[in-house]
Amino acid sequence: MHSRGLTLLELLVTLSILAILAAVGIPSFTNQVESSRTRTAADQLYQAIQLTRAKAVTVNRRATIRHLGSWNTGWEVFLDRDFDGVRDSGEELLFTSGAVTGASIYANNPLANYVSFVGSGESRFAGSASGGGFQAGTFTVCPTGGGEGFRLVLARSGRVRHSRASSTDCQQAAGN
Repeated sequence: MHSRGLTLLELLVTLSILAILAAVGIPSFTNQVESSRTRTAADQLYQAIQLTRAKAVTVNRRATIRHLGSWNTGWEVFLDRDFDGVRDSGEELLFTSGAVTGASIYANNPLANYVSFVGSGESRFAGSASGGGFQAGTFTVCPTGGGEGFRLVLARSGRVRHSRASSTDCQQAAGN
């Protein structure tokens, strides 16, 4: 009778090869997951800013996106009837986002609390229906474990563009 199976030596060689492949593949997979979470956070914020701007243009009135304690804990989009950059009772809530996981969002000073758009689609500081100084700045979205991230740059016109942020950019953003 002919028996089938693996010898102990063959089994050990196979397990050794699998262990080496796992040791090489798992860190790469972890980096991929971290990068994906960072991109997702950047895309969510980008889409929320675009929604805010589109709503301001559509209804021809001020719309604002404001963080809920910090940009990492989420944000809300609302029609800002009294032009103060804060959602009060009676102001229509359009969208709310929950906390960001796996990434940190840093905003420079002009975008520290909110981004507000007037009916023309321009980003303006809170103040009046169409007034207020122009609002422009940068969001830096970085992985919580360090590494490269993304930048969302808000122009004076209200347009937002994506760009890559180096690990140095992320360290500088976290330090401010």
